[in-house]
Amino acid sequence: MKKLFCSILFVCSLCFMASCAKSDDTSSDKTQIVVDLKSDMSFKSSGGATAVSRAIDESVYSDITNYTVKLTKADSGEEVYTAVYKDWSLAYEVDPGQQYKLEAYYGEVSPASYDNLYVCGSETFSVQAGSTKKVGFQCKPQAIKVNVAYSDDFLEYFSDCIVSIKTKHMDAAWTMGNADAGKDLYLQSDAEENVELAFDIKDKNGESVSPEGFTNTKQVAVSSQTLLKISISPNVTEVEGGKFGINITVNTDVVDEDVDIEIPNDLLNN
Repeated sequence: MKKLFCSILFVCSLCFMASCAKSDDTSSDKTQIVVDLKSDMSFKSSGGATAVSRAIDESVYSDITNYTVKLTKADSGEEVYTAVYKDWSLAYEVDPGQQYKLEAYYGEVSPASYDNLYVCGSETFSVQAGSTKKVGFQCKPQAIKVNVAYSDDFLEYFSDCIVSIKTKHMDAAWTMGNADAGKDLYLQSDAEENVELAFDIKDKNGESVSPEGFTNTKQVAVSSQTLLKISISPNVTEVEGGKFGINITVNTDVVDEDVDIEIPNDLLNN
């Protein structure tokens, strides 16, 4: 009787192991993906950062759980599944050998804005039958960040220097002046972008100053996710003779312009 009981127990154990093996085989037969998103919110600059008062909280864009994630078939663009990242399953089943595109995005596209920023990323892939593929990529700002800084003594010699900023995505130029110092302007950008800059220098009476030999327009070639810092300060060389200049520096080492501007002595005292 004892031998019979042991035999039955042995057979049941074998059946249980076979059942587990079958279950494991079924799981391994699935072709699926695991989505692994990250964000990179850094803006590169050749110079030091400037303290700014942002209209948006960039840390919100660092939280990838906020992102919409869309899976499409790469050949047809047919949408397969779309959901906020936090609602995605740990593993999502797909067809083996099919080319897919996975994209993630957050924010709003705007040609130029203080409070709109668009961050996205994508990856194209296929999965071998019966395997699980981790699809990971970084989402990055599709933008250039611009800020304008004026020296502490700027208003002693000028009333303003208005900077006009334009890219191919904009119908009209965006202007920033002394009143906008300390703001971050986000410009919609491709991987490589040309930014057109123009400078309108105002004397103490608010009149535009156009010194001879000064080219007040510049074109700067920058890549997306770049901080374009424009620094403006007076260059006082001969105050007693009524002659002083202005330094305009674009912080990509592309523009470094010193300009002498002659202004009558009586304007210096206004």
